[in-house]
Amino acid sequence: MPPTARDDRASRIRGARAAAPALGPGDCPLEALRESHFLQRQICADMEVLAEATFPRPELARSILVNLCRDLPLHHADEDAGLFPLLRARALPEDEIEALLERLSADHDRDQAARAPLLAALACMADGALPAPEDRAALKALAQSERRHMVIENAIVLPLARARLTAADLAALREGMAARRARPPAADDPCRKVLPATDDAPERSSA
Repeated sequence: MPPTARDDRASRIRGARAAAPALGPGDCPLEALRESHFLQRQICADMEVLAEATFPRPELARSILVNLCRDLPLHHADEDAGLFPLLRARALPEDEIEALLERLSADHDRDQAARAPLLAALACMADGALPAPEDRAALKALAQSERRHMVIENAIVLPLARARLTAADLAALREGMAARRARPPAADDPCRKVLPATDDAPERSSA
């Protein structure tokens, strides 16, 4: 069955919402991270829908491509370069957080490696191609991995951060997150090959 106008509209809304939250001077960075997790769960669901697609879903593929090129790497950097070092500095011995943070950073590295082969395939799907069998499997595996990862962060890492980080820590975390979003993509960023610079920041929905 071909996609309906309602299907395409839903895909655009999901894709537009799945972006790193804006960070103003009064915004809580931990809440922004929590919201990023919510939006990533939407993208995980989208990846599973695309993995089962029997007709082209270019809008859905493009929203996933934008997320994997822009929003997910930003979110992981917010944690690896911002949140995790602050937690290491503030955690108490009884928190026993070091091994968990190392595991989460390793998850980021593994998922980054899993994303790389998908970028060109998603660019083809955004042009109307169907996913190949290996792409279907990769989309499902990445969605499952991201979900497991976020369960741990929501259940352990963010509550501990709320308990341990100081107001100065939160300000530093927020500033770092905002600075990352202000930087242009690196010249060697593989996403520049599959995502035109003029299209890498789609209009966000207010819904």
